Amino acid sequence: METIDYKIATTQLYKKISAVNFEALPISNYNKNYIRKLTPSLFYFLDIYTACFKNGLRNCNKGINELILVDFGGGSGFLSMLAKEIGIGKVIYIDINEKSVETIKLLKTEIGIGPDIILHGDSKKLSAWCTEQNIQPDLLIATDVIEHIYDLFVFFHDLIEINDQIKMVFTTASTPYNPLITRRLHRYMRGCETGRLEKPNYYTKRVNFIKKEFPNLGRINTKKWATRTRGLMYEDIHKAISKNERPLLVDAYNTCDPETGNWAERILPIRDYKELAKRYGYEVETEKGFYNIIRPKQWKSSISILVNQLIKYSGKAGFLLAPFIILSFGRK
Repeated sequence: METIDYKIATTQLYKKISAVNFEALPISNYNKNYIRKLTPSLFYFLDIYTACFKNGLRNCNKGINELILVDFGGGSGFLSMLAKEIGIGKVIYIDINEKSVETIKLLKTEIGIGPDIILHGDSKKLSAWCTEQNIQPDLLIATDVIEHIYDLFVFFHDLIEINDQIKMVFTTASTPYNPLITRRLHRYMRGCETGRLEKPNYYTKRVNFIKKEFPNLGRINTKKWATRTRGLMYEDIHKAISKNERPLLVDAYNTCDPETGNWAERILPIRDYKELAKRYGYEVETEKGFYNIIRPKQWKSSISILVNQLIKYSGKAGFLLAPFIILSFGRK
């Protein structure tokens, strides 16, 4: 693998993105809000993408122009753009959000760089398309995605079906190590269940579904089943009640939207990721993330630099401070 100058690539892409007036583009308010929040810290996110590339391309025995990359859950598409900027041969962008797919098509034209292939869908769509096109991606990168995927076993099965040697790199802010982040995410999950953050809340959605599908259960049993089936989609709720199988709630907080299966920033212990990897003959490595050092106030930048040094050089203890983790899945 040839040497890649990430600094030049990120600087060039930063200039291209910064030159675009996103507010004037005919894109959805959802994506405008997303990009509006992202752009003030654009260099930080480009640094995160760079860390993913360095990790994913480590020990790669292909030329970079021969590589096929999947930007899974690509969102704004900025990771795909950086992939092309550093010279990756073929980049496949896929996202389940149709508005994001429409946006990246427009941004590719506007900015002048972007993914080679743009797909709308999930892992099954990606698997079917790759099989049909006889394409075997070498690397998949997904940032802030793995904590939302409903069934990770199905997800991994779909990916390994494409290429049983594919390397996968994920970032997630749902780190089980950092106690401050864990506490904040638990508050968020409670808000999704109680209605403080989501309306209708997830608990109420489950209650209403059970009332409709099982009208003879009665009020008390309906509420019991609504509590027991936290973390299940409607289809699986129906199966659990029909078979009288009470799901084991191993975590007191993790919950998902029963309508879509989208987890609310699910926090999983690392042993769960290791068991997932082991099932498919993979191993998982965990690395520490870092904080944004480009801040409006100098004292905040100085603190971020100091904390990043502590994270980097304090061994395993650094995970307690890290704002996110990087999970790398590869063959043994």
